Amino acid sequence: MYSGSESPSPEKGKKSDGRRIGTCRQIEKEEVMERLADDTIESFMNAIEERLAEGQKNKIPFSRFLEEKMDAFDYSNTSLAKKVFHRVEKKKEGTVSYVPVTRQAIGAWLRGSMPSSRDIYVTLGMAFEMNLEEINHILLETYMGYGLYCKNIDDALWIALINGLFPIDAFEDVRAHIEDILEENIQQDSRSLATMDLWVMLSEVKTLEEFYELIRSYKDEFKDGTRKFGQCLEEVIEEEYGYYDKAAWFLRDIGCLHCEAQFSKIRAGKAVVTREWLLRFCIALQPTYESIEKLLAKAQMEPLGITPAEVIIEMIARYKSNSVANSQEIWIMIESASERLRQKGYEIEEDLCRKYNSVYELPAAQKWWFSFCIGRQILKNEKNREFGYEKNGYCRFAMEDKLLFDDMNRNKKNVSFKKSAAEYMEEGIDNWREVEFQEIPALLIEKNYVPDALDMEKFEDYCYVRRPSRFTKDFLRNDMYFYAATLYSIWTGKCYQKENGMQTVEEIQKEFIKNNLDGKALLSILAEVLGEEEDGWKSDLSSMVEAVAKVRKNQ
Repeated sequence: MYSGSESPSPEKGKKSDGRRIGTCRQIEKEEVMERLADDTIESFMNAIEERLAEGQKNKIPFSRFLEEKMDAFDYSNTSLAKKVFHRVEKKKEGTVSYVPVTRQAIGAWLRGSMPSSRDIYVTLGMAFEMNLEEINHILLETYMGYGLYCKNIDDALWIALINGLFPIDAFEDVRAHIEDILEENIQQDSRSLATMDLWVMLSEVKTLEEFYELIRSYKDEFKDGTRKFGQCLEEVIEEEYGYYDKAAWFLRDIGCLHCEAQFSKIRAGKAVVTREWLLRFCIALQPTYESIEKLLAKAQMEPLGITPAEVIIEMIARYKSNSVANSQEIWIMIESASERLRQKGYEIEEDLCRKYNSVYELPAAQKWWFSFCIGRQILKNEKNREFGYEKNGYCRFAMEDKLLFDDMNRNKKNVSFKKSAAEYMEEGIDNWREVEFQEIPALLIEKNYVPDALDMEKFEDYCYVRRPSRFTKDFLRNDMYFYAATLYSIWTGKCYQKENGMQTVEEIQKEFIKNNLDGKALLSILAEVLGEEEDGWKSDLSSMVEAVAKVRKNQ
């Protein structure tokens, strides 16, 4: 049998023992982390790339595996692409689908790039008529660093797919039905089963109805695992943040955990927890490495694997424990490392490594209207001489997370906000100074507010062109700069980095082109504010807000 590495295949029915290699890797991991001697992205990137290379040591390159299999089945790039699927989540519509990859993706893999998601590896193995054991060992364990574990309900779904119980386009419907089964209140005897026995039973199921019945028969065991995970999740949140509400800004931004109702379902053992969801949680909350290991174990999942996203999570957790970097600095490192890895040919889900992803994924009209409302709110504050200068600190910029998480999450559920966004984008704003706008609570200045010193440092890139003084001119310039930096985060979903200058304007321009927007006047002012020395500025905040108001869809 073809083997992706020299290690033997696990015995049939046994849980793939990803933890067995943990001790062997420990010394190598520590050596890599010792090379994180400073806070530069270069040292961080070196550690990540060394870890990725170490993960593929003594293994047959994926490109070679793919080429040999394609030759054996006489597949062209195009014909294979039609049989390999990846998961696409459209949060705006609230839908999930599995769509074929492109022939260009196949070509990239043949040139040395590698897929990073389980859905691709599983459907690729199915295209090559590989059985469950072969997909689990040759593909998943070899190239992702972990296999399937049958007592995890999401993994059980993948086992059923591989065994041909349903097609890939029915995956989310089957998942929804499983969640319904977990919520059933039918009383029945509680039954438990050894992992090896459950693996064999799942492997031998012949129909989808038999699969549902098996889940129903042992649902208490599946629910108990999810319930324990929910309790562990709550413990980790309390350890990292003190209490749940303080972490809400981050938790609302990670996709699946979009509201407390979902969190309640997880704690009750009534939701299917996926590895992708857990990875988003780990990137958003940035827990310790020990907490990540504990969460994965409670979720009955294998330890962190060797995909780029999971290596980034591992390195961030280890780096965080050895540094005094704040969460914003760490997010900047995550985003920078992800972008550099993509440029080198690695595949990483974009929404996984974008801090303000929940804002980024909003419809363009809502992002535009939110941008306009922020500008109007700052102008109103200036009119009332509320510059955010309290107790020797410029405090407005320290509210960046509250602005882009709390305020935007509140607005996207507001019917009036969505209606105004759609109508004004379509019809235009005749008199932008007089039109009613949505108030932005995060930007309302609380009298005698003393900003937290850590927050002041954390969001410094959003703050000022020059250190705040008591000169009104400085306040006005700093407001322009803060507004421009915030617009960058709204339209790209990423943390603003002062040192990137004109590159940030180019990224906003790409987003305007992607959304078919005409914003030449705004882009010109942003280039002036973000790309030039302060003495060269010719615009003021009013002209910036007016330029935002004039952004339109191209006809």
